[in-house]
Amino acid sequence: MAMCRPNRAARGNPLRRRSDVIEAWAALLLGVLAFLVAPAAGAVSGWAAHEDARGRAHAQQASRHAVRARLLDDAPEFVSSEGTVHDNLTYPVTVRWTDRAGRTITALAPVEAGLDRGDTTIVWLDADSDVAAAPWSDGDIWSHTLAAGCLVTATTAGLAVTSLLVLRRVLDRRRLAAWEREWSRVGPDWGHRPA
Repeated sequence: MAMCRPNRAARGNPLRRRSDVIEAWAALLLGVLAFLVAPAAGAVSGWAAHEDARGRAHAQQASRHAVRARLLDDAPEFVSSEGTVHDNLTYPVTVRWTDRAGRTITALAPVEAGLDRGDTTIVWLDADSDVAAAPWSDGDIWSHTLAAGCLVTATTAGLAVTSLLVLRRVLDRRRLAAWEREWSRVGPDWGHRPA
């Protein structure tokens, strides 16, 4: 008959400690936090980061303009340790362009790796006509979005797992202390037969 009622048997289990119940409920709640809340928090923060990045990109596009400039020096060729060439790396190289007033301007600007002296490239200028970074592209916006979403997801899940490990350690110390107290009470008489 006891086999038909496992819940009642579990509740009446004399070996089940209060700390076991606390640990089981904490594992359930922190598991929900790690597997459901963390991805939702990551999605919300990713969405907010996307909106912020789009706003920044629009502000950058509004405040910067591009000019065509000619390289006065060669840009270094980047070769990784495996021998593959990366096209998206930039190096500071001296370039020259003519501004809207017809003046020739020479400045140091970031240019793509591998360009040669005499090649032309796009240089971005801010409102003061100083060299600036290119406005964020769609790829930059999405990289920012994914990084923010993944970071919040991983941090939230990591906090849940860390909390569970800390709680388990605290409960294990309490269980060990309780076991030692009980053993000190029972241990001296263990194995002795009454006369």
